[in-house]
Amino acid sequence: MNTWLIDTALFKSLGPGASKRSTLRGWIEAHEDPVFLSAASLVELEAAIRRIRAGQRERADSLQRWIDGLVTTFADRIHSVDAEVALRAGRLMSSCQAGYPRHRFHDVVLVATAQVYGHGLLTKRDGVFGAWTGIKVASP
Repeated sequence: MNTWLIDTALFKSLGPGASKRSTLRGWIEAHEDPVFLSAASLVELEAAIRRIRAGQRERADSLQRWIDGLVTTFADRIHSVDAEVALRAGRLMSSCQAGYPRHRFHDVVLVATAQVYGHGLLTKRDGVFGAWTGIKVASP
C-alpha cells in the first residue's frame, strides 16, 4: 500500500461548489491508500480565503467552514513543516526550476514533506514534479 500527500492545487476540486465527480474525490474513493496533507497547504488555502473576504462574504464563510472541516477530518494526517522537512526543502530548492519563486518554494516544501514521510505526491501538475523529486507522482 502507498501513502500519498495531496498537492495544494488539487484541493479546490474538493471544496464547496466543486463537482461531486471530481477526479481527486473519485481517486480517493477508489483507493484504500491513505492520503495526507501538509501544513504548508493549509497556509496557502487560508491565505486564499483571506483574499476574498471583503467582496464575497458568503463564499469566504463557506470556504472557511470547508477548511475547518479539512483540519478536523485530516487531524491525524497533517504533517507539520518541522526542522527535518525545512532542511530537506533547502537541499532541494536548487533542483526545482518550474514556476515563480513563491510557487517553487511551496512545491519544494511539499516534496520535502513527501520524502521525509515516505509518501508519493498526488498532483495535477505533472510538469512541475519531475525526476528531481525522487518520489512517486500520480495524477488522479
